Amino acid sequence: MKAAKKRKKPQGFQSQHIQLHRKLVENPEWSRDHDGAVANPRFIEATTNAKESAIAVLEARGYLHPAQIKAADRFRKIYEQAGGSGAGAIDYSREPVDGGGAKEPISLRQMSAGLELKRCRDLLGIRGFRIVSALAGEGRSIEEMAGDRQRDKYSLTDALRGFLEDLAVMWGYTNYAQPERIAVRK
Repeated sequence: MKAAKKRKKPQGFQSQHIQLHRKLVENPEWSRDHDGAVANPRFIEATTNAKESAIAVLEARGYLHPAQIKAADRFRKIYEQAGGSGAGAIDYSREPVDGGGAKEPISLRQMSAGLELKRCRDLLGIRGFRIVSALAGEGRSIEEMAGDRQRDKYSLTDALRGFLEDLAVMWGYTNYAQPERIAVRK
């Protein structure tokens, strides 16, 4: 008879929404003047939450190419610069009250981000833009978007990877000649 294995009890609080993942990132303090110095390497190891978003989960599992990750990060930055869901409009029907701050006009940075988002939407189409906006821009999970059916999750993941590849090509991070995309038939 085999002895029952004892499970290790976790020490302290452990959330189901946090999974630490270590990865190499570019050192923000690195400069070309100190290239090769041991004290200031170009890449450093960082700890991130692998369950932060769908992009982080797919990256931690190795399902995304580095160019797709760069495209997702750039899209998220542009999406946040534009104000998330876009710049809010001024409602002239409401009467202004004392103590309320004035509505700031749209900045040049928000306008350029909006133009870049339009460029992304023209490339991806409405369906693709909605998928990338929800998963990369808003940080939603694949389960939230696809539901419980496993096939829907796989389909959404495949579509996201294709749309991120298109964005990576548009921004010059890669081209379509990736080894994973070339299929040899016998």
